[in-house]
Amino acid sequence: MTTTVYDRVNKLVATDSRWSRALDELGYIGHVAFVDDTGFGKMSVRDDHVLTLAGNGLLIQHWKQWWSGDLNEPRPPILLNGEEAITLHIVKISTNAIIFDIGEMLAAHFIDDDGSTKINAVFAGSGAPHAGGNWQKSGCARTAIEAAKVFDIRTGGEVRYVDFTSGKTNLELDKHLISDVADALLQKGMIMDTNNPLSQPVPITEQEVAHIRQLIANGDITPCAPTGGKPVNWNAKAIQRLDDAIDSIRRDEASCVK
Repeated sequence: MTTTVYDRVNKLVATDSRWSRALDELGYIGHVAFVDDTGFGKMSVRDDHVLTLAGNGLLIQHWKQWWSGDLNEPRPPILLNGEEAITLHIVKISTNAIIFDIGEMLAAHFIDDDGSTKINAVFAGSGAPHAGGNWQKSGCARTAIEAAKVFDIRTGGEVRYVDFTSGKTNLELDKHLISDVADALLQKGMIMDTNNPLSQPVPITEQEVAHIRQLIANGDITPCAPTGGKPVNWNAKAIQRLDDAIDSIRRDEASCVK
């Protein structure tokens, strides 16, 4: 329940700021609790690389903490309890290229002078179809995510970005724990009935959803950023590609130190 765009043409990565949780398991079929702009983002920059994250909220926390520390330490897990997974993409800024990706994605292609097919942009998450359609017209990643926000309830909040050319970013760096997102959900979250798109979201502070508030407060409901697609297939080949990408980052950083 997120939308991410890698815009190779304009050398930019952008994502939305919404965290959410489907409430189907509680008997509220089609209902989604969500909160925007929590201070804990789904994208992080480390020197020459951008990491974008989706999936289980606690796994995202672990990956962000590891990403900001010593990469020589073992990487975090990609599965929680063997079930809930993380989805991540890594883009190298200096080469303007994806060095790791996994999960369902849409891509805009072009034919190079040598006849080969190249990627202009990549769109991931529940709002990917809307973002991709808009980007084909606007050519702007941030505008594309704004368009996805209109049509996809699972995409929202301020558009966050990393601009490779200017070096400008507006990432959420104030908070460091997924529990901070849960606190924000309690304070300013909303619940939307996706079965009735014309209905207005209900503040999670309302008495009628007091039991849901209690579940969040107890930690029984953890905010996440599901992609809206099929479960990620973290097979042996995918894990090896991830570890190879991480090793390449380690080598890059080691060569800069020398």
